[in-house]
Amino acid sequence: MENIAIIVGAGSGKRFGSFKQVEVIHGKAIYRHSLDTFISTGIFARIFLVVHNELFDIVKTEIDNKRYSNVIICEGGKTRSESVYKAFKKIKNQKSKIFIHDAARPLINSEALMSLNAFSKNKKIAVLGKKINDTVRSIKNNCSEFTVDRTNLWTSETPQIFDYKILKDSYDLHLENINEFTDEAAMTENAGHKVQMFESEQLNTKLTNRADLKIISKAMEGETFYGIGIDFHTIVKGEGLILGGHKIDCKFKSEAHSDGDVLTHAIIDALCGALNIGDIGQHFPNTDEYLDISSIELLKRIMKTIPKNVSIIHIDASVVLNEPKIAPHKDKIVQSLSSILGISNDSISIKGTTRNGLKYVDMTNGWGAEVIIVIKKWN
Repeated sequence: MENIAIIVGAGSGKRFGSFKQVEVIHGKAIYRHSLDTFISTGIFARIFLVVHNELFDIVKTEIDNKRYSNVIICEGGKTRSESVYKAFKKIKNQKSKIFIHDAARPLINSEALMSLNAFSKNKKIAVLGKKINDTVRSIKNNCSEFTVDRTNLWTSETPQIFDYKILKDSYDLHLENINEFTDEAAMTENAGHKVQMFESEQLNTKLTNRADLKIISKAMEGETFYGIGIDFHTIVKGEGLILGGHKIDCKFKSEAHSDGDVLTHAIIDALCGALNIGDIGQHFPNTDEYLDISSIELLKRIMKTIPKNVSIIHIDASVVLNEPKIAPHKDKIVQSLSSILGISNDSISIKGTTRNGLKYVDMTNGWGAEVIIVIKKWN
């Protein structure tokens, strides 16, 4: 039996004021947090990502790479129930286990997902939820009528897991009134099936209003790390300098084993420092393998070593170069680096300076760069 997931993010965002599923938290759209968690477990043969028709092309572009090769994007319906059903109809394997999750719950993590999967092994339906510990009251006309016995009360969350046949039988029975049920667990329960609850102790907040953004963002925060990188090279006569992957046409070149891109080298060393994985020389020694190699290629290789729960937050760089001036090239340098680093242009600061006429600092035949990088580990 294979696992298939349906991640629902097709809401219109009327209550939220915009499409909340593409709201960005810590550099990543809300729906991507859930999607990436599901993919990271490696237990899903297919993942159906259900989105609003106005977001279809945007989402398709955002996940157009090999990491999402088993993700099928489909347009949602007018309601959440209809959106789930539209994805369900595309599932061909009748011997599958269906995981249904709201994209608006981005705090779901692999530990909770794997625990729920293990719990559901011999069960037809399994739902993630929490016992209610707060006092619950029945209210009428804004006044308390009585206190509800909370002993057997739970809140229901997602993911929810169903055997394919159970879900199909329930749809066959309730297809005309699926919008009457708040979730698929309620529908299958009404069809006479037993819903098994699995208690999760981890925060799984659903994004409903803008105040929830702060709660979710805070819950995602982990440790912050910093790294410093410095690199210098000799300048000789040539046909151009490579800076941050961008070529500056001039009468100089950088003398180095690789292309001598001091800025990219400093970024690599800063990243290595923040990640505590050594330095650029350890990863890329002066051997024939790296002779004349592009420093951007080296940066790409280092980027592959960054754990999935680590993000680059900011880069502050200073380049020391008497001539040519780098100011006219800053935008292109930033664009070159941002595409590799996976961060916005606004998260990269590049400053240029010269020796400012200081006679005791001889930079007439050299150049260099210093970089400070900020990375954050997410929970």
